Amino acid sequence: MGNSPGKKSRWDRVALSQRGFLLLESLLAILFLGVGLTLVLRSFGSSLSALGTSADYTKALVLLEERLLELEAKGAIAPGTSAGGFYEEGGKFRWEVKASELREIGLCESEVTVLWEQRGKPRSVSIMTYLKRE
Repeated sequence: MGNSPGKKSRWDRVALSQRGFLLLESLLAILFLGVGLTLVLRSFGSSLSALGTSADYTKALVLLEERLLELEAKGAIAPGTSAGGFYEEGGKFRWEVKASELREIGLCESEVTVLWEQRGKPRSVSIMTYLKRE
C-alpha cells in the first residue's frame, strides 16, 4: 500500500508533532521568565525598604516614649521650645519639645516630637500631653 501524494502517513504526523519548540516559542518563554523575575526582585526590594521604614518608626516611638518619661519624671515644664538629639543612636534621631502655657489651669500643653531623615525625606512622630507648669 503506497502513500498517496495528498495524504501523510501516520509516521509523518508523529514526526510533525514531536519536532520540538520553535525559536519564537523559546524566546517568548525566556521573555516571560525575565519579566516575572524582574517583578519578583522589585517586590523584594520594596519589602526591604518597607522593613527599614518600619524599623525607623518603631525606634522613633521608643525614643519618643523615653523623652516623654524624662519630662514626666521632672514633674514640671517651662513654657517654650527646646531641642536636642539622641546621640547614642548615631545622631540620626533628634527631639523637639514645644510647651505652651494654659494660664487658667496651671498646665503646659506639651508637644514632644522625634524627627529624622530617611532617603532625603523628613520624617517625624509626635505626641501631645499636658504637664505641670514650672
